[in-house]
Amino acid sequence: MSDFQRGARSAQAWPGSYHRWSGDQGLEVSIAAHCERLAAAIRAQAPFSETVAGLGALAHMSADLNAPFLESGNGDAFGRAFSQYLTSAAPRVPLVFYGEERAMVRGPAAGLKTFARARRTAAAGLEATVREDLDRVGGPAAWQQLDDRSSTFGAASVTLSHAVTDFANLASWVWHRAGGLVPSLGVPPDTIMVWTGEPHPRAKTSPRLSFRQTWP
Repeated sequence: MSDFQRGARSAQAWPGSYHRWSGDQGLEVSIAAHCERLAAAIRAQAPFSETVAGLGALAHMSADLNAPFLESGNGDAFGRAFSQYLTSAAPRVPLVFYGEERAMVRGPAAGLKTFARARRTAAAGLEATVREDLDRVGGPAAWQQLDDRSSTFGAASVTLSHAVTDFANLASWVWHRAGGLVPSLGVPPDTIMVWTGEPHPRAKTSPRLSFRQTWP
């Protein structure tokens, strides 16, 4: 198991309040505090393995932040069904990076909570879409009947891509806060980046990312 994976798994054992929204120890507070701890660890030249594990934990929290059924908890059958579907669909999801949050990355720690709240509001809106789609095929127990043309596949795609995008931006904030250089990607602000996979040996060009303009 890699240090990154170790950190992601260790986050699962944290108190439940760290994974839920709002409260003195809610998810937005946990994310902000963890980012500050990571930045301090890098400045203090903590062991690299522990820093990488800390980033793994941050990735886990980024996934929590974008989970449509976060507020429903494990007792929600629809939430469990979506989690199972997400795991099965993940290898087929075209990963999208929605862009840099440059103001947040270069801003103060207070901006982390604002960023998290905005992302949570967007993610929570997917819950109703998934519930309606599962009801259409017979309920949570029938989640395997959903295919890649379903609204739930779209929700899974958005969930994964936003989790990856948020992790990249939060990790960039950590690195910048610790004194590291975070260069601009040099692309227009209305551009997203789509992962196209590893280049083929005989390919004429070998870009790993293609660029597509966002729609209104």
